[in-house]
Amino acid sequence: MKCVFCKSEKDSHSHLFFSSPFSRRLWERLKGMAMLNNISNTWDEIISSISNRPARNSIRSVIQRLVLGASVYFVWQERNLRSFGDSSRSEDELFRTIVDTVRLRIMGLKIKVSKDVLHAAEVWNFPVEKRIKYKDILDEILRDDMDMDGEGQTRVKSHNSVSDGL
Repeated sequence: MKCVFCKSEKDSHSHLFFSSPFSRRLWERLKGMAMLNNISNTWDEIISSISNRPARNSIRSVIQRLVLGASVYFVWQERNLRSFGDSSRSEDELFRTIVDTVRLRIMGLKIKVSKDVLHAAEVWNFPVEKRIKYKDILDEILRDDMDMDGEGQTRVKSHNSVSDGL
């Protein structure tokens, strides 16, 4: 049996995930969004790399695992649709399906807002409660504007350049 995507190579897990040009292009696009750029396109190396990483509850770790799972699921589904059905999706349609699936799964999680979460929200286009987002930004600004004197007392730095020079 030949690969349903490229029609030239033998159908195998290694080829399907992610050596076939169709699935490789898809995986390359998703790797960037999931901060997995340092992972290869070889099935064995992908599995080894992901499984050797600690499964943390950080937004980055969660997204990486979701992207791999969704990619495998939908590439396999697309293979079956093309093999046994009369329909197919383009690479862009499959990409949007995977991204939407990951985004919806993220939105269903209880997430504590952090700098990494704000970055992920931009990349994956999921909402972060504005009140929390702006509180986090304000807290960071205030931290930057505080200065500890030698006795452990906190002073607010002056932003008035004239008084700073006097």
